[in-house]
Amino acid sequence: MLLERIRAERTSGKFPNRDRPLGYDAFMSVMLNRGIYDVAEVAHLLAVDPERVVRWATPDSRGSPAIAGPSFDRAFSFAELVSFAIALEIRQRGVSDLDVRRGLQVLREEHKVDHPLALRDVVSTIGTSGASLVAKLHGQWFDVGKGRQAAFDSIIELYLQHLRFDDAGAVSAWAPAPHILLDPQIQAGAPCVAGTRITTATIHALLDDDSIDEVADEYGLSIEEVDAADKFEQRLLDGVGLAA
Repeated sequence: MLLERIRAERTSGKFPNRDRPLGYDAFMSVMLNRGIYDVAEVAHLLAVDPERVVRWATPDSRGSPAIAGPSFDRAFSFAELVSFAIALEIRQRGVSDLDVRRGLQVLREEHKVDHPLALRDVVSTIGTSGASLVAKLHGQWFDVGKGRQAAFDSIIELYLQHLRFDDAGAVSAWAPAPHILLDPQIQAGAPCVAGTRITTATIHALLDDDSIDEVADEYGLSIEEVDAADKFEQRLLDGVGLAA
């Protein structure tokens, strides 16, 4: 219920103090500027089944750690959304779920961070070798999904052209398509037209009744920006997830 109220505030910009539910201020102090996504939103953005998000957010039956647990109750942060996306890319290369979980735990312990896949210095030193998740640790490649075995085969590193990182090397924004940006400090991380606070979902909904020219005029956008927002939302509806 709390998450639904936060999402409503994201859209309307209105949430009177007297209507704030118990725990709202604490929730916002934790999640503000970190992005906020529930299971359905993560699944929608990445074009995966919600059950996979739930499964990846919890330890498996063997006790292997979650790929990325929710920061607050059932809400995920921007760093966790990105972690899911990169883990999905690794899985699509043939690495097993178990090896992804074990490998991420090695990276957490090695780098002493909760979300290693949200850091540039970590992501730039991992890749895949066949069906193995490998990482460059102390100048040498290891199969981190199988207990740090030395890796000698051909290694394909990750190429994440759409992610942006801040000066500290933490993921700070995601530009999955021209004119589109996810920034945890803008609209709680909802996809927006780059350089604005206008969500792509808003543009897509308006185009049900208005023309591209009318929407562009109303919001001070270019035709290209409105068209890009509409096509982006349509791709999500068609089941094409964000590319990291």
